[in-house]
Amino acid sequence: MPLLLPMLATGQSVPNHKPASGPVPARYSEQGAIAMPNDRADDSYAIYSMLTPGAELASMPPEHTQQWAVAAITVNENDRNPAVPPQGQLKPPPDNPKGFAEAVADYEMNKNVRVALTKRPFHIDHAFALLPPDQVEELRAAKSSASASSATQSQWAGFPGVTYFSEVYFDSKHAAALVYRNDWCTNLCSAGSWIYLEKHGGHWTQRSGVVVPGA
Repeated sequence: MPLLLPMLATGQSVPNHKPASGPVPARYSEQGAIAMPNDRADDSYAIYSMLTPGAELASMPPEHTQQWAVAAITVNENDRNPAVPPQGQLKPPPDNPKGFAEAVADYEMNKNVRVALTKRPFHIDHAFALLPPDQVEELRAAKSSASASSATQSQWAGFPGVTYFSEVYFDSKHAAALVYRNDWCTNLCSAGSWIYLEKHGGHWTQRSGVVVPGA
């Protein structure tokens, strides 16, 4: 079942994290975002880079994908509608139920947190922009409304849409992870899903689990 994503909601998060690196810009903290926790940064950005963007946006014509757009603030449970948890859409893999369960527990503890992302740690071999909430809204308006000014439409013409991520939720060993990704564009409207990954030999691979019918 596709998970629909509205505009980013406001409200304070309740972090359960170790100290994070660096201050959060005021416009991000207004959405209750925290800086990326140090102990999550390397693996989180590796996963975000690997999953940017989803197949729907990546498969669009090259003239429509001159740049990817990624929302600079991760979405939390309140930003997803319906707020289906990962275990409501995925089954644990038979060979690693413990890792999956621990990642779900991390989600339950931190599902109200929003994280402010920074561009430098991403490793993407394609031009991309990390957009704050006001620019995400502008892009969506330009793609959705025929009444948007020609200048606004031209500014965002090379972007197929915008990719939203949740925070990445890990098991205790950082060898299993869950993350929510939503690719928004005019034609798709909104296509979101939970993704399950495992780390082997120092590299993350997408396993995704088994989608529960009707979830």
